[in-house]
Amino acid sequence: MQTYPINLVLNNRLVILIGGKGEIVQKIPGLLDVNARIRLIAPSIDDAVLPYVLEEQVEWVARSYCPGDLTGATLVIANTGNLSVHEEIWAEGIANGQLVNVMDVMHQCNFHAASLVRRGQLTISIGTGGAAPALAATLRKRFEEDFGQEYAEFLRYSQSIRPQVAQLIPSFQERKKFWYALVESDALDLLKRGQSFAFEQLVRELLETHAEAIPA
Repeated sequence: MQTYPINLVLNNRLVILIGGKGEIVQKIPGLLDVNARIRLIAPSIDDAVLPYVLEEQVEWVARSYCPGDLTGATLVIANTGNLSVHEEIWAEGIANGQLVNVMDVMHQCNFHAASLVRRGQLTISIGTGGAAPALAATLRKRFEEDFGQEYAEFLRYSQSIRPQVAQLIPSFQERKKFWYALVESDALDLLKRGQSFAFEQLVRELLETHAEAIPA
C-alpha cells in the first residue's frame, strides 16, 4: 500500500501508548523529544519506563485498556499481545478519526512510524510502509554516518541570517540563486572541518556577489 509521508507536530498533543513492555517502550524518547504528552496504559511496565513516570514525563494508568480510553488523543500506539484488545483499540480509534498503529499488525495501522536521522532542524525520514522496518533501521545507520553535525550548524546559521539576506537581496529570484550557491559551495565541508571563520567569510562573499547582481 502506498503511503503519503508527513511530519506531525505533536507539541502538547496527547499520545496514548497501550502496553508497557517491549518495543513500544522505545517510542517514549522520540515522543518526548517533540514535546508530546504521553499517557501509557498498562497493568505493569518495564523498569526502563519507571524513571519517566517518576519524573512525571509519562502519565501511567496502571490497568488494562478500557473502551473510551482513547478520548482526546491525537496518536495511539498499541502493543499488548492481546488480539481481541487490539481489535477494540483499532475500532475505537477509527471511530474517533485518530491515527492508530497496532504494532506489527499492518491491517490495524493507518500510519507507520519511520526511522529518523536528526541533525538539528534537518530530519531525514526512512519508511518501508511497515513491510521491512529492519531495512529502514539499516538505512538510518548509513545516513547517520553520511550526515554529520555540520548540517545542524549550517541550518542554525542559515536561519539566523534569513532576515539579513532578505534585506540585502530583495529580489526573490536572486535570493534563490544565493541559497543554491551557498548549498552547492564548500560551506558544509568547511563546517565539517571546523573552519567556522572561513565558512562565514564564504557566506559574506556570496551575499555581496548576489546583492551586487541586482540591477540598480
